[in-house]
Parts: sequence; structure tokens; C-alpha cells
Amino acid sequence: MTGLTYEDLVAAATVGLSHRPLQITGLSGAADEHTGLLDPGDEAAALLDAAALLVTAHRAGVRPVTGPPPVPAAPDDTAPELSARAADLLLAAGPVLLADLLGLAAEHGYRAPAPLLPVLLDAAVRERGLTTAVAGVLGARGRWLAGHRPDWRRVAAAVRAGSAPAGASAPVEPGAWETGSRAERRRYLAELRERDPAAARELLAAGWSRETGDDRADLLAVLARALSPGDEEFLEAALDDRKESVRVTARRLLARLPGSAFTRRAARRAAPLLRLEQRGPRRRLVARLPGGADAAAARDGLSPGPRLLTQIVAAAPLAGWAAGLGVDVAELVSLPIGGDLAVVVRAGWRQAAIREADPQWARALLAAGWPGPAGARPPATWPPDHELAAVLPPDARAERAGALLAAGAASPGTVAQVAGCPAPWPAPLADAVIAALGHAVTAAARAAVPELAAVAGRGLPATGPADYAAALAGLAGTDNCPAHWSSALRRAAEAVALRRAFLKEIR
Repeated sequence: MTGLTYEDLVAAATVGLSHRPLQITGLSGAADEHTGLLDPGDEAAALLDAAALLVTAHRAGVRPVTGPPPVPAAPDDTAPELSARAADLLLAAGPVLLADLLGLAAEHGYRAPAPLLPVLLDAAVRERGLTTAVAGVLGARGRWLAGHRPDWRRVAAAVRAGSAPAGASAPVEPGAWETGSRAERRRYLAELRERDPAAARELLAAGWSRETGDDRADLLAVLARALSPGDEEFLEAALDDRKESVRVTARRLLARLPGSAFTRRAARRAAPLLRLEQRGPRRRLVARLPGGADAAAARDGLSPGPRLLTQIVAAAPLAGWAAGLGVDVAELVSLPIGGDLAVVVRAGWRQAAIREADPQWARALLAAGWPGPAGARPPATWPPDHELAAVLPPDARAERAGALLAAGAASPGTVAQVAGCPAPWPAPLADAVIAALGHAVTAAARAAVPELAAVAGRGLPATGPADYAAALAGLAGTDNCPAHWSSALRRAAEAVALRRAFLKEIR
């Protein structure tokens, strides 16, 4: 008899072993593992011991069902962990300031403390602007934790080779290119591009026809790293792709290749449209409108219409203008342009200066200013000054922003240029911001005070001899300061003070 239950033993004991001998060869449930311990030579003792085993097994509960294998433990972290005080400061910061603080922590080699990891990962899922900042402080444990949820994995994947502190980038799985998510495949290709640019391009080309349109555009952008003439043939072929975003990316990359067929075509189209005319001592530029956009021009991204001249000028390499017309850049952009086409031509130059990140052209174009009628609204093709100023070196950008503040009220355009200056600002710009805010508050001037205050909360130095938090708080307490200005200034003061306290914790 096998698998005896407790009821079977009771029945046998009731009848009596002398009338019904019982040979116990097995017990039910977990007690069966111990059947071998029973004494087969003493039936009565064996029955009592078997009953005890069955009762004990019943009282002990059930054996847990075998489930999946245990999750491997998180790897050890070698980077220092932020202090509890620093973690509290992070929790007190809004999304924008939180990104700044996390960036500071990553720069100093810190990782987020373990209890804060779920909070930060959830925040990065809600606010995409936090993704890179959170990814930079995850550490090995944070990446391990992120691997257990698909939405968190996307955050961890934002750490790319070369964009994170040492040791922050998790290794790419060998099979990521074949089976990984879009972010994992992009990261795989980016790391290969860093090691072997040609191999990365060939890998992308080998499976190009099997990629979706969105994946083709996303992966093609990786070739911006280590871009070289060797990429030209592949990029030229991508100009014929059926996906518009792929064609746009290919044009952007080809425009960055000096001497490419794409840039030569652009230069040939632009050259006949602008000539230098001299009448006595006075010189001016004469522009003419193009006849239209043929199929080749359309392939290169040009479209017919009133904006065609701006498109052609914007696509042409900047180096060709001064050389072709025999005029230095500063004089060239200041020359009058006949035919009421000054705005059209300079809009194209401004676009080209931003695309090529040329500080000489940017400085000259900013100095030349708006060539249209006073008070007229610039067209959509006209890049605003703050985009052009972003091309300048940081010190020149800060000097320009400070001069604009000193010259007049803090207009939205000026605030945009101040916001573009890398933080923390140098002392002259920081002082100019405080002075502009002070003038607006005391003179009740029309100014973008809340906007400038918000920018000041991120850009004003949090350390050093000047206490900018106190200066902002003092302005907020001025008697005639409007309530909404006062609130914005107090928030800025709190942001500067919070950054100061956080820097104290990580230095």
C-alpha cells in the first residue's frame, strides 16, 4: 500500500493491527519523504510515527510550488552615493532644476541612492526631459533595477557611449542589433561607430531595406558621429528614400561634408543669384530670384515658391560667398541688397550660419541686425537672434547678453539670449541680470521679469563671493514689486539657494 493518509492510519488502528496488518511503504504529501525512517519491524510504532509525520506535515503547511529561478543580485556599485541630504534636495526640486542637479551629480561622479531610484525612474518616464539626466546617475544598481520594467529600460538606454560618466554606460548585449529595441539597436550602432565608423555604416547598409521608415531615420542619424567622405555614397542614396525624415537627415549630414557633391550642387545653384555691383565708391549686392526648382533641386530638398531664394542661399556653403564676391564677411553682410531682397538673402545666411555653427558669420549677421522696415515682423524663415547667438563662443555669448540687458529693458528676445548662455554665468552677466531685474522692479518698467527670473534661478552662480539668492529675495520684498513678479523672484532665490546647498553636498 502506498500513499497512506492520516484517515487510513486511523482506520487501521481502529480495527487493530492484529486483525489487519499494515505495511507502510509510502505516505501522502510531504511526509512521504520520511517514510524510510519508519521501523518496519514494529508495526505499532511505525503506525504511530507515520501519524506523527502526517500531522506535522499538515501543520507545517504546503510545500511551495517551484517557480522561476531567482533574479540575480544587483552588481556592486563603485561610484560614491549621494548623501541623504542631497537626496532630499533632489526631491524638493522641480523637473527643470532636478535635471540640472542630476547633471551636477553625474559630473562629479555620484550615483543616486538606492531608495531614490524608483522615484527618479518614474519621474523620467513622466518627464522625457529628465531621461538623460536620470540615466546619468543610475549606476549599476539603477540599471539593474530598470531592467525589470519596460518603461524604465527606456530610461536606462539613454546612457550612450561617451555621453555618461565613467562606468555609467551599461554594456550592450551582443544580440542587441538583431533582437533589441530601437534604443538598444541605436546604442549598439553608436558604439560600433565609435570603434569602427566604416563597419557601422556597412552594418546599417546591409539591412537597410528591412528597416522601417522610422528606424531608418533614427539609425541614419548615428552617422553624424565620425562623419567622413566615406559616408557620402550611402547618404546620397538615402536622398531617394521614400521616407521624408530619412531624406531630411541625409541632406543634413551631406551638408556637413565639405566638397561633397551635395554641397557643390548647392554652391552652383546659389552663385548666379547674387552679384556685387559698384557705382563709384558705393557698393551693393544685387539679388535675383531663381527661375524655379527642377527635379534635382527637389531631390536636394528645395521646393518652389516665394521662399526658394532663401532655401538656395541657406543650402550653399558659407565659405563660397566671401571668396566668390571678393568681400570679407563683415562687409558682405552689411552691404545693402537691391530689389527688396535683403531680408530674403540674410535669412538664408542666418540659417547657413546656424547649420555650419560659424561664429564669424554669426557675429557679423548679429551686428548687421534686421534689414527690413522698423517694426516689421520677420518672416518664418528668419532665425531669431538667440539661435544665431548660440553659435558664438560662451564668453562672447555672455558678453553680448549682458550688453543687451544694459542697453534696455529685459525683452523676451533678450531673455532668450540670456537663457542660451551656459550656466553658471560669469559675474558680469550675473550682475547685469540682477541690475536689469532691479531696474524693472524699482522703475515699474515693462519687462519680462518672471521669464528672466526663471532663467536666473538656473544661471546665476550659486557659489562665490556674491549672494545672488539674497539679491533676488531682496528684490522680491520691494514695496512696489507686483505680486506675480515677487513670486517669480522668490522662486528664483529658492532655486539658487537649493543649488548652493546641493553643491555643498557633492564637493
